[in-house]
Amino acid sequence: MPRNHNQSMGYWINEPILKDPERIDRDMAALAEAGYGIVRVFLRKSNYHHRSPEFVRAVARVVEAAHARGLRVALDCEPRGGGFCHDLGQAYPDAVGRQLLPAAARVVDGVWRLRAAPHSAWTFEGVEAAFLKRDGTVARIELEFQADREGHFRARDGLHRELVSREGVALGGENLFTLCGTLPGVADGELVVYLRFITRGQPDFWADGLRRYYDELLECYRDIPLDGVGWDEPGCGSDWKAYRYGIAFAAAFERLNGYALADKLYLLDAPGMSAEATRVRLDYYRTLGEGLAQAQANLIAKARELFGNDLLLGTHHTWQGEGGINDYRDGAMDYFRLNDNMDAGYTDCSWWDPPSVAYAYALATSLARLSPSGEAEVNSWHFKPTVDNSRVNVNRMTLMNITWFNIWYGGDYDCILQQGHYTWPETVRLMQRHRDLQRHIGKKRPVVEVAVWHGWEGVCAWNQPGLANVQKSFCINTSQLFLERGIAMDFLDSRLLAASRVEGGRLVNDLGRYRVLIVPYALVLPREAFDACAAFARAGGRVVFVGTPVARDERGESLAEDFARLLDVPAMTAERYMEGLEAICDLPNYRPQRLEVCRPLPADWPRVLVSCEGERHGVASPDGNAVFLSDLDPGQRLVERIEDAVSPEVEAYGENLLWRLYRGDGGDLLVVVAREDRPLGGIVRWRKHGIELTGGSAGLFSMEEGSLAVRGDVLWTQVPRR
Repeated sequence: MPRNHNQSMGYWINEPILKDPERIDRDMAALAEAGYGIVRVFLRKSNYHHRSPEFVRAVARVVEAAHARGLRVALDCEPRGGGFCHDLGQAYPDAVGRQLLPAAARVVDGVWRLRAAPHSAWTFEGVEAAFLKRDGTVARIELEFQADREGHFRARDGLHRELVSREGVALGGENLFTLCGTLPGVADGELVVYLRFITRGQPDFWADGLRRYYDELLECYRDIPLDGVGWDEPGCGSDWKAYRYGIAFAAAFERLNGYALADKLYLLDAPGMSAEATRVRLDYYRTLGEGLAQAQANLIAKARELFGNDLLLGTHHTWQGEGGINDYRDGAMDYFRLNDNMDAGYTDCSWWDPPSVAYAYALATSLARLSPSGEAEVNSWHFKPTVDNSRVNVNRMTLMNITWFNIWYGGDYDCILQQGHYTWPETVRLMQRHRDLQRHIGKKRPVVEVAVWHGWEGVCAWNQPGLANVQKSFCINTSQLFLERGIAMDFLDSRLLAASRVEGGRLVNDLGRYRVLIVPYALVLPREAFDACAAFARAGGRVVFVGTPVARDERGESLAEDFARLLDVPAMTAERYMEGLEAICDLPNYRPQRLEVCRPLPADWPRVLVSCEGERHGVASPDGNAVFLSDLDPGQRLVERIEDAVSPEVEAYGENLLWRLYRGDGGDLLVVVAREDRPLGGIVRWRKHGIELTGGSAGLFSMEEGSLAVRGDVLWTQVPRR
């Protein structure tokens, strides 16, 4: 069954609904009456798990009631959380995940003592590997130790307290682990230890027990005609203090890469980015991501066996939306590889952070055009929605052709949109208008001339959260800036870039045809992808590298000389470049909204670009086709380097106006929406026509029988084009 831009609503089942199952019938009737087409069923904040008979019966009732009203139902059975992992661990203990927490200590006269602070829910299991550094060498050693755990309370504002409570101070608990011992015959040195903890909230995606568990879970629904399955946020629960791990993961790593990760763990956190460290880090993250992709493929294969091939498959992958950086340590950093399993392009965003919304939409539309359905479905929501921010964000979904996955209907949470919520009538009206406009866009594709590399290799090879934060900040802020400037952009990964060819001065691949390629934070870039960049620049395309130079390829071999030849400048290593950056700026431990910093380039470099502030922030090749900007978040400086290389077919003037051009069977379509919740206004020049917009919020312009036609609520008049 075609998706046909049916809009989705998340339906939360927990104890209140399980105690009042007749409510399910009322809720499905209300959603059908509102015009929704897809119901995504979730189990949240409940003492039950997905194999509980009570929950299975509730899902059966949802499906029966929904199908009777023409709705499709997809079951979310996310592999995370205490209830899930408790059930998984009882059935298949091998499938419970681990985390490796690095810690270091000095060895003095053979004695050492180290402390580590894991998450309070973790259980210490042992030492995965220990390494002794001395005299410029590193050796793996066996370690005998004594371990002790202390419970402490920490004030959430960062002030330390040792009492259980203190008036006016909110406290949180943490565990402090102390390990100590002796190393006979070792006078001094540095000890690096990787402590292994059972997490209980995360599975090991490589474990065969996880596959068998999900086979059995879906068998519980064999007699229920589900229309789809998915995992909401399977990449959830990790951060940059530790490494996601597991028994099966370690075995898969050795099988895929030809060596045991435990023997090389110290290289994950070694200073710099040596050739060997680069290989180990990329092998780690690639194996982690492939485990998640394979686990999802296993789930989908079982779902197709039980429910057929015409299924809704998947949702987004990370717990905090794609605006954060924990997706790296959860194995959800390669969105394009994970997208191979999906029926549509899925991302997630919350309206509290408008730039991350723009990023999630741009990423989703790119993923969508590589998926079977061609649709982009985004879990686009807000903690406490208002009519104002609903109108603004629905307009942007229309602009970007985003199918709206809203939450939650049927539970007790801040962002619920059940009928009693005052925003519900306007939500329904906006959703229906948006759906109808989307259906007019249909299969048309956006006209895009700018591609942005969305690779994970550069960040993972450096393996520091600061670089991850500035890379994500660049992607988010650039998405917002380009949206507001009317610069259509696509994200692409290393596979697409490597497979690209140059035709008529454009970079061509399965996603689109581009005049401009932007490559941010590519300290590591697969060699074939770099070769595609170089070929495009030499053929007259515009290639802009941002943030860092290219230093190595996916095998750890140097690309610094190739990068230098492309720009005709001296070569620079990753370590040297990052030293210069760290000399002027501490990279943030959170994602900044703006980071107006550039790494000053050497004064003796030729053709250095100098900003109005006197900063040596870039360099261009002799022909100007290849550019390197050392700005961490260049913004307008980036626009200035690409605007002469694109040829927009639309001119738009108005501070409450956003536009996007689509092309496909039946001709072109121009989408215009209001940027804010007030009447649309401005002047648009398209083809031979001048259009004055004087009201409304969203509309689609097209040519029908030689004349302009419009759909939507836009008020407009045709004016002479000058």
